[in-house]
Amino acid sequence: MLVSHKHRFAFVHVPKTGGCSISQALQPYGDRVMRFWMNRWLDRVGIHVNHYAPPEMKRFRLHTPADTLRRQLPADDFARLFKFAFVRNPWDLLVSYFHYLVSSPRHHRRARATGLASFEGYVDYELRRDKISQSRMLCDRHGRLLVDHVARFESLHEDFDRICGWLGVPATLPHVNRTVAHDRRDYRTYYTRRLAARVAEH
Repeated sequence: MLVSHKHRFAFVHVPKTGGCSISQALQPYGDRVMRFWMNRWLDRVGIHVNHYAPPEMKRFRLHTPADTLRRQLPADDFARLFKFAFVRNPWDLLVSYFHYLVSSPRHHRRARATGLASFEGYVDYELRRDKISQSRMLCDRHGRLLVDHVARFESLHEDFDRICGWLGVPATLPHVNRTVAHDRRDYRTYYTRRLAARVAEH
């Protein structure tokens, strides 16, 4: 997640939706947590800065959900921010996740992905984990949407440029953290009707 109180925005980083490129482009306009080393030290002694620090000292994890941001900021600060995120076709997203894990030797879940018999086995595993829902990143526990704008990965550059225009920041989108998968096919070829329906139900 990237937050800017000066430019009044919060980018909620849904995994595998171009978020690394977006964060890199907007980083110069985001809040600078100058005392990050102190935050870590305070955490170790049991003082959790995210709960007690003023907004400009708060730090958020890469994939912090919008509901966590809402709970950790004063209500007025949260309301002032233009909160946005990008989402992706869920069937394509799972294929991207699968290839990302298989091609990432240091990822802690790579062994799990490569140890499964098939892509279908991987999808079953992810659905059982129940942690891959994009809506969970953007909604509260009652299903209410907490962000102001949901853009699409499929129109990443166009939507990003539009958002930058709204924010008044002249950011340029780079391309980083691309998963290299030479044997990747069109995502639709990975699914049987049954498997596609299971993802839709989830």
